Amino acid sequence: MNLQVRRLFYIVTGKLKTPKGRKNIRAVLFDIDGTLVRFNGAGKRALKKAAIEVYGTAGMMDAVHFQGKTDPLIIYESLEPVGINRETIDRKMGRLKESHFFHLDHQIKGAEAELLPGVRELLDLLKNSPAVITGLLTGNFHGGALRKLNVFGLMDYFAFGVFSDDTPHRDEMPPIARERIMELYSMEIDFVDMFIIGDTVYDIRCGKNSGAVTIAVGTGWTDPQALLNEEPDYYFDDLSDTEMMAEILLG
Repeated sequence: MNLQVRRLFYIVTGKLKTPKGRKNIRAVLFDIDGTLVRFNGAGKRALKKAAIEVYGTAGMMDAVHFQGKTDPLIIYESLEPVGINRETIDRKMGRLKESHFFHLDHQIKGAEAELLPGVRELLDLLKNSPAVITGLLTGNFHGGALRKLNVFGLMDYFAFGVFSDDTPHRDEMPPIARERIMELYSMEIDFVDMFIIGDTVYDIRCGKNSGAVTIAVGTGWTDPQALLNEEPDYYFDDLSDTEMMAEILLG
């Protein structure tokens, strides 16, 4: 099967009706880990240390698959099986974040950080397009996302983001992104004008559940065939084909 680009459906173009009369505005939303950057386990190590520090145990964390899951969901799946209830987990979540960010700062310094192929070129392209609002849609806490992207100076590329502070459920993130765009820009963007780019099956599913255009990328830890089985609108091995990405995202 050709994994260069698999076009499963079609390019969706829509007309945006706003009070200011702007049309064809699109929102392009990126996952972080495995899509833009890789830190080779730094995030997991930091979250595990924080859980032990705050809850006294990391529970089943070593058996939990992190890919595509939000930070709170990982904590729930790690601690609830060992008898720590969700009320207790949520009550201490603020302390967990503080501890996580502390350990993440240290873990990132020693990690073999990678900026994935084509990322900066694509972000430069989108930054220079007046027809695109570029944002984040990530399972990271906001503070964790900030730390990871600042390693490569990427935060300035993103106008806004939806993080796991907003919801532990990834499927709820696209509607939140739509609401946030309305709050920030007084624009009502249809889901057909929203592009979600990620490296896991959960990125694809959350996009499809909301009616957004899904772009899967094979730079994470998920087998490419597993991504293709979810029938994303597009699949790329990585984001290095800037010309093709421009055709899809800019129309």
